[in-house]
Amino acid sequence: MSDARPVPRCRRDSAATRQLWMDRLGRFRNCGLTVAAFCAAEGVSVPAFYQWKRQLAPTTPPVPTPTVVPVRVLTPESTNPAVEVVLPFGTLLRFGHLCDPGVIAAVLKQIGVAQC
Repeated sequence: MSDARPVPRCRRDSAATRQLWMDRLGRFRNCGLTVAAFCAAEGVSVPAFYQWKRQLAPTTPPVPTPTVVPVRVLTPESTNPAVEVVLPFGTLLRFGHLCDPGVIAAVLKQIGVAQC
């Protein structure tokens, strides 16, 4: 006779449970209550709330929000670019002094770094 006990399997969350917690976390974002008050109202524990919040958090890192950087406009006689734009992820864009501002705005909008 063996004393070996079956190893309990990890409980998997069903799709219905995931959806329930997604809905619950959505309600929490809009309710204005503290976590403790919300959990009491929902009849769930605070540790379970944080576990599901962590489990359902997006796995992709957030996209950095574009910031305004100083722009240096050079004289037309200069051979250097008239406008330099440094993107949040370090890329430098240079536009010549004859470049139309609308073109610059369109380029920034197209690559998704400006709401022009």
